Amino acid sequence: MLFLEIFLIILVALVIGALFHFGFKSTGPWGSFWFFFLVLMLAGLAAEAWIKPIGPVYWNISWGPVLFVIFLFALLMVAATPPRPGRRIKGTEDIPETGEPEAAIVTISLFFWAFLLFLFGAALWGILS
Repeated sequence: MLFLEIFLIILVALVIGALFHFGFKSTGPWGSFWFFFLVLMLAGLAAEAWIKPIGPVYWNISWGPVLFVIFLFALLMVAATPPRPGRRIKGTEDIPETGEPEAAIVTISLFFWAFLLFLFGAALWGILS
């Protein structure tokens, strides 16, 4: 991968991340724009390295898979975002609290870090090979 490819993928991830952060007020389950951006960036780099190029090619980058994967990851992370405090979700007032929330948070965090490590490895392997 060339420097320009990496720079443009980072720029696209930054724009889509900012759109979701400022436009929809959502940054995924961890609430940090930088983690959200990091996942989008790594997903874009891995997509460029591993997915067969289809669609239009500009500046030696096949934008179809990169944009699709970055946008898909953004939607998946936004779907996993818990509601903000004070915001009620329709139909949840009848559901009693069960389980230990600390255990759920630890489990989700472990899956996030394992996923982030896997995504980093896939992007790095794709860039270096």
